[in-house]
Formats: sequence, structure tokens, C-alpha cells
Amino acid sequence: MPLEVWIIFTALVVAAVLLLPRILPPTGPTCTRCEGTGAVNERWPDPSKPGGWHELSGKCPKCDGKGRLRR
Repeated sequence: MPLEVWIIFTALVVAAVLLLPRILPPTGPTCTRCEGTGAVNERWPDPSKPGGWHELSGKCPKCDGKGRLRR
């Protein structure tokens, strides 16, 4: 086989290895912070301010809103 065919084949394999896992959905365990929903709505006390609260709502920062973690 000519060298050009090997170069093209190698480039296609490398591209598939890098891009395919990013296209497919995550197959890991369910996120424990959002319980698989991808959204969080949390409040917890802020000790630095009397009566202050930390608030987190929206996309889960642990799984980036996907609901599952990568292995």
C-alpha cells in the first residue's frame, strides 16, 4: 500500500479516537450531587456572614449538567 493511504488511515483513526467519546453520551455512574437530573438548587449557611447563605442553582458543577460522570 502506498504511504499516502497509511497516513490518511492513521489520521482517520486518531480523529475517531479523539472525537467519538466526546460525541457519545457519558456512560459512567450517576452524579451524586444532582442525582442524575443535571440541575441543582442548593443553599447552605455562610459562616463568614451572620444570617448569610451560599446559593447554587442551575447546572450541576460536578457533572456539568449531564447527570452522569465519566469514568
